[in-house]
Amino acid sequence: MAENKDEIFKSRMFARQQLIEGWNQETLSNATMMIVGVGALGCEIAKDFALMGIGKVILVDLDTIEISNLSRQMLFRPGDEGRPKAEVAAERLTEMNPYLNVDFYFEKLQKLPSSVFEESDVIVAALDNFNARLDLNKICLRLKKPMVEGGTVGFEGHVQILIPKG
Repeated sequence: MAENKDEIFKSRMFARQQLIEGWNQETLSNATMMIVGVGALGCEIAKDFALMGIGKVILVDLDTIEISNLSRQMLFRPGDEGRPKAEVAAERLTEMNPYLNVDFYFEKLQKLPSSVFEESDVIVAALDNFNARLDLNKICLRLKKPMVEGGTVGFEGHVQILIPKG
């Protein structure tokens, strides 16, 4: 009975987007997205996909929360200072969507095992470090994983989608 109640709640929670022609909630519910960089851009991307009903999010960030993050990274609140961004973001995302499966890593992306990248359907680079972007790009090319890379500077932003041949 509880499982049926959960399914009814989930169908209602994501009902609005299912009105979009061609939308397939089941595909999204079975997908895994890795977000590397849980700062201003990474927080927004993670929030959006959590509320859309993605099945799993993998968060990777080596940073801790600072007071200056609170004005632009909406997953963090006063009192979170000093805690790992990926850990706190994982907590907040599951508050928003209790059906979301979240893994998080407070680790350099270069030290993660390949299996973490391999389970991802799409990898999002929301990094503020050029060398880390290059390293992530190399990993995605080697594993033939699509990568969405984005960044912001002031009021401007960019996004590019990299789909390796394979």
